[in-house]
Amino acid sequence: MSSAIRPNTTKLRPLHRGSGRAAGSAIERRESRARLVVDGRGFRRDGARIRLQGVTYGPFAPDVNGCRFPATETVRSDLAQMAALGVNAIRTYHVPPDWFIEAACDQAGLTLFIDVPWSKHISFLDSLAAQAEARAAVRAAARHSRDHSGQFIYSIGNEIPPDVVRWHGARRIERFLAELVDVAHQADPAGLATYANYPPTEYLNLPQLDFATFNVYLHDREAFRRYLLRLQNLVGDKPLVLGELGMDTLGHGELAQAQFLSGHLREATLLGLAGAFVFAWTDEWHTGGHPVHDWAFGITHADRLPKAACHELREVWNRALYELLPSRPMVSVVVCSYNGGRTLGHCLQSLMELEYPDYEVILIDDGSTDETAEISARFPDVRTLRQANQGLSAARNSGLQAARGPIVAYVDSDVFVDPHWLTHLVAQLEQSGAAAVGGPNVAPEDGRISACIAAAPGQPMHVLESDQVAEHIPGCNMAFRREALEAINGFDPQFLKAGDDVDVCWRLQQAGHWITFAPGAFVWHHRRHAPRAYLRQQAGYGEAEALLRFKHPDRYNGRGHGKWRGVLYGPSLQGLVVGQPIIYHGTFGTGLFQTIYQPGPAHWAMVPSTLEWHLSALALLLLGIGWGSLALVGGVMLILSLVVATLQALQATLSPQHNGLRSRILIGALCWAQPLVRSWVRYRTRYFGHRAPVASDLTTSDEPARAPLKRDAAYWGGGNPERTELLQPRRRTSGGAWMREDH
Repeated sequence: MSSAIRPNTTKLRPLHRGSGRAAGSAIERRESRARLVVDGRGFRRDGARIRLQGVTYGPFAPDVNGCRFPATETVRSDLAQMAALGVNAIRTYHVPPDWFIEAACDQAGLTLFIDVPWSKHISFLDSLAAQAEARAAVRAAARHSRDHSGQFIYSIGNEIPPDVVRWHGARRIERFLAELVDVAHQADPAGLATYANYPPTEYLNLPQLDFATFNVYLHDREAFRRYLLRLQNLVGDKPLVLGELGMDTLGHGELAQAQFLSGHLREATLLGLAGAFVFAWTDEWHTGGHPVHDWAFGITHADRLPKAACHELREVWNRALYELLPSRPMVSVVVCSYNGGRTLGHCLQSLMELEYPDYEVILIDDGSTDETAEISARFPDVRTLRQANQGLSAARNSGLQAARGPIVAYVDSDVFVDPHWLTHLVAQLEQSGAAAVGGPNVAPEDGRISACIAAAPGQPMHVLESDQVAEHIPGCNMAFRREALEAINGFDPQFLKAGDDVDVCWRLQQAGHWITFAPGAFVWHHRRHAPRAYLRQQAGYGEAEALLRFKHPDRYNGRGHGKWRGVLYGPSLQGLVVGQPIIYHGTFGTGLFQTIYQPGPAHWAMVPSTLEWHLSALALLLLGIGWGSLALVGGVMLILSLVVATLQALQATLSPQHNGLRSRILIGALCWAQPLVRSWVRYRTRYFGHRAPVASDLTTSDEPARAPLKRDAAYWGGGNPERTELLQPRRRTSGGAWMREDH
């Protein structure tokens, strides 16, 4: 059973209403248990992957002392029931007292998700007193909890009404919430801060949050699934948590609630969400100064008698993630390496730790001369095949030939995977029926230089036509149905370093297949460790683009740039953004799903960064030797190119520990150099270095052959050859009736 879903069975010590804790004991407890940390699109604690399996608790009617939590005996019983279900997190709507934190966190080991209440249903940005109240409430909540050894998440707000957001403007709301995040981090640096958003204000851009939280109430399972896919693409590389989901048993019945929660939680878990909170633990619910009697969202009755949903939740929460899959086909994971010894060991170790019941790992050593052989010898469970250096595509074809599973997944040797990576890929592939599936790649923490390179343009990224239909998936994280990949003859061996993933995606689509995307199936992908290595990578991409243009001319414009139908996703820069997002608010701002449409990069603004622009500027500078005004124009053109690179560097997203003037200067230099290097190699390959495609040894080609670059003169003679025979270069009939001469 996965450690991430093992039920909590810690025995509870007696509870006390008073705080009564010595400072020393608090420090000891704080040091005894590591805090919850963000790890890619999920969470980790003490080195283990943690999925939040939570319930909301309250709000309850205040007692005579104003405490908004039940009596200690009731809390003791509730926590014991939760532990039996597999609950590992509780969401409260008021800051809990010390005695409750001790019981839930210090003793039971639960993660506490604390909603900090403040006046958010008024025009609070028009009131200095209301803003001060919000800051003070967040600061007090974080300071109150930081001395405990538990895991704390501070929700700095919950569902600010859309009319309030529109009254103040989204940018002002975003700035104020970012300020509250900073307040929480200053008060408790080890705590995590989030904001509980919901569909009417999904457009709020809050990059300062440690992770994203959304409250989503959608009864239709397919609509729910589609919306979660959208949210995952919307929040990017951050974890996504469902802050609330639930169903009223008065209106739908207990059986419908049980089926709803079971199905929706399975979907959320298999899609790769970092956690979910069921609303609510009990039907006992008090809000607005009155008890609520006409709704019953609890999974237990007010007297804590379990409803049918408790049994279903226990089945979901106490299972390993892969056990939720309807089927678990064998997967062959192929790693291709050429002198990748620097990161290969970490890659193979992560693959050995995958939580999936039926898979094999195949390493294709493509003629490496470094320590690859020694590293692979340390992993006896990895099937290693060595061959003379033939290039990336040939190595991937060798892996396809050696694979035994009906699904073949590919990663690069500079990748290490999340333990649930394979489960999420298989879940999306089997659910969608697509021929291929890909996932995101996240840059790990490798230092300032690598962080700057990760923010520079040209990094591996996915291209989506919709939230689950991909036009392109990067080669560092992709999987295929074996029969579909074999039907198109695998990878084209002419692509030695890059471009093979783009080519195979386009050929799959041309063959009538479609590709899907699994946003929860992420891998860590090391970026290049030095600017020179990064520019060599971009040169390889430029060469691949030229080869792709020969093979897929309809996918490229006259300058050799790809024409994507979909949207490019990824944290690296893709151009200069000068427009504002468009938001659908609905009539008078009442839309339940107020969708955001982000602007794409302004292509016209990127013209000064192109190679053609720089060559024109240099030509004017040379002509300016005789005509000074032309030199002035050329100088202005070069200055404009530097301005564009500077603006790109300013728009780049960097983590706070790496943000600074040196980092921005480095990113600006990379933004200036990257299009020049890539374009130069693309033109050089296009006009001087094109190689004729090499026939694949995998299978005989079923695709129409493409005419070579050299001109052929054909003369019609006797006989009646088929039209397909006329397309074959240097083909002669045995009788000599049809003749072709080469020039």
